[in-house]
Amino acid sequence: MFLSSNLKCFIVLAKEKSLKKASEILFVTSSPISRRIKILEDELGFKLFSRTDHDFTLTKKGLELYDKIMPHYDKMTELEDYFSRKRTNVNIRRGLMIGVENLNPFLFNLLVKTRKKTESVSYCSCDTKTSVESLLSGEIHGVISHREINDNGILSMNFFSEPACYLYSKKFPDSQLSDIKNTPVIIPTNGFYEHYVKNAHAKILTMCPTAQVIIVDDIYDYISLIANGEAVGLISESMVSFYQSKISNFSELSYRVEKSFPELKTYIYYLKEREFSLKYALDTVDAAQVNA
Repeated sequence: MFLSSNLKCFIVLAKEKSLKKASEILFVTSSPISRRIKILEDELGFKLFSRTDHDFTLTKKGLELYDKIMPHYDKMTELEDYFSRKRTNVNIRRGLMIGVENLNPFLFNLLVKTRKKTESVSYCSCDTKTSVESLLSGEIHGVISHREINDNGILSMNFFSEPACYLYSKKFPDSQLSDIKNTPVIIPTNGFYEHYVKNAHAKILTMCPTAQVIIVDDIYDYISLIANGEAVGLISESMVSFYQSKISNFSELSYRVEKSFPELKTYIYYLKEREFSLKYALDTVDAAQVNA
C-alpha cells in the first residue's frame, strides 16, 4: 500500500537471509524477488547482498541501508496493517495502473469506454519488451496482452474474449466461407494480432484452397468492395461495433460469428499481491462491458 514491492523484498530477504524463506513469507516464487533486488541495486548503484549458494548476506552498504530504513519501515508497515483492516470491498485501493500491450484500437476503445465506469482502473500503453519488468518492479499493477507470458511469480486470468466475424454483402446472405472459392478474403492487421492473422490465413486456405487472402492495414478502405459482393472480410466483434457507428454504408453489410475460427483471447497478468484488487476492479469492468 505505502511500501514498494522492491523495498519489501529487500527487508524480508535481509531478515531471513534465505530466498526460499523470503518466498514463503511474500507468497511469490524466488524469481521475482531476485529481479526486484536487482532493480533496487541498479537504482541505488551498489550491491545489497553477497550471495553464496542459497544464502544472502547484507553487504556493508546493504546493512547501512537496512539500519536506516528499518525504523521507518516498521512504522509504515503498522500503517499498512491498520488501513488494510479498515479497508472494505467498497473502499478498495484506487489508482490501479494497467499496461496494455499492442491491442487493436477497437478493443482499446472498449477499455477506455469502460474506464469511465471504473474509477479504480487506469490504462497506459505498454511495450512488450519492458512490460514484465514494469510489472515486477511495481510500476504497473497488471499487463493486458494477447500473448502468453510464462514467468515465475506472475499469475494470469482471462480478461476478455471476442469472436471473429465473417463480414459480407447483404446481396449474398446465405454465403458460407467454404463457398467463397475465388472471392478475395480481406484480413486487417489492425483488428487482429500477428499470430492470429497467420493462423486465420492458414485456416482460410485449408477450408477453401482457391481463396485469395489479402492482408491489409485497415479494412475501412475495402468496405465498399465488400458491400458490392466483390470480397468478404474477417473482422473482430469489437470492430463491428466500432464501424456500425462510424460508417454510413455499413447497413449494406451483414456479419455473423465465424465459429470455425478461435476466439481472440486477451489475458491479464499480475502478481499475487495484486490479485484481490484486480479481481474486484475487473469484476466492475466486466459488468460495465455487459451493460455498455
